[in-house]
Amino acid sequence: MFDLSQLNPEHFESLVGSELPIVDSHHAFTLKAVARLKSPSPRGEPFALTLAAPAATRGTQGLYRLQHPQLGTLEVFLVPIAPVDGQALFEAVFN
Repeated sequence: MFDLSQLNPEHFESLVGSELPIVDSHHAFTLKAVARLKSPSPRGEPFALTLAAPAATRGTQGLYRLQHPQLGTLEVFLVPIAPVDGQALFEAVFN
């Protein structure tokens, strides 16, 4: 499993549009956007990911184990945000 404290926006920016399969599931989230956030924190650059849920699914807030060939397995806390065009979107914030 990847150490989440080592992640930064650059790890994800080239992956926009990629699918992140949900471990032990037939579903995957699609990475829609990476947003750099402003913060006075000295711990690194905070950022947020926006992910689209699989078509015709809803999902709930919670921990999801996502997988990607470059990053390995990531256990990420996802929160549902407003749907766009009928597709559920989720957000993960790293700070």
